[in-house]
Parts: sequence; C-alpha cells; structure tokens
Amino acid sequence: MRREEDTPVEERFLLIECHADGTALTAFGKELPQPAANEAVVFLGYNYADVPVGRQYTCCFRRDEATDVERVTTTVVAVTQQYGRSWDHIPHGWKTLSVLRFAPEIPAMVRELPHGGLWYDHRGSVCISDTDTWGTYVVGE
Repeated sequence: MRREEDTPVEERFLLIECHADGTALTAFGKELPQPAANEAVVFLGYNYADVPVGRQYTCCFRRDEATDVERVTTTVVAVTQQYGRSWDHIPHGWKTLSVLRFAPEIPAMVRELPHGGLWYDHRGSVCISDTDTWGTYVVGE
C-alpha cells in the first residue's frame, strides 16, 4: 500500500497504454459499467499509489511531448484487473483495466490511442495527472 501523498509529485500520473478492445472487455471487463460517450475503457500502466475510484485529475499530456497538454477533468469511474473483479481503487504497483470519464469530452490524444486485448499490447503515451505533476515534466524541457 502506498498513499498518494507519499509519492513524489513527478510520479503522480496514470499512464494510459491503450483502449480495451472487445476481447479484453469480454475476458476482463465483465464487472465494468458500460462507458458513456465521454468515458473510455483503457489499460493503465503500473500505478504510482493506491488511487480511489472517484479521484479526479486536471490534465492529460503526451508522455513524449509534455507541452502537448489538454486541460480536462478526468475521473476514475471503475477499476478491474486480470481476474475481472471490480475494485474500489487502483492498487499501487498494479496494471488495471479502468473506466475513465473525461469532462467535457474525451481529448483527441486519448481518442487516437490504439485498441488492444492485453496489457503490453501497446506502449503508453498519454498521462493523466494534476497540473503540478504535469509542470514537473514541462520544466525539464
């Protein structure tokens, strides 16, 4: 167990690997809710801390080009992992299949990500974070 406040600011982001395809949803996503128009079911990389369902973030940026940022509210709606069971949080150190809600809409950089059936099908390229975490990436450029 790792609390968010015990995590360095520059590590506090969710890494989207890709969207979940139909195969993934059938195999792992049975307990996930049907996503709304502004929601996406995505594979997330190893998580930085225990993050509860309901946690909101303020921006999305490309991992390889941090200056490409979109200010959007992103909410963790639902979480599951390889056994398909619903969780009330994203566990520290785990890769998960998660439903994320974007307001007002899903950013283009997220919509454009490929679809995959398993973790590791695609390299993550979009980070979900708060502005202070994003700022640590931009300052380094």
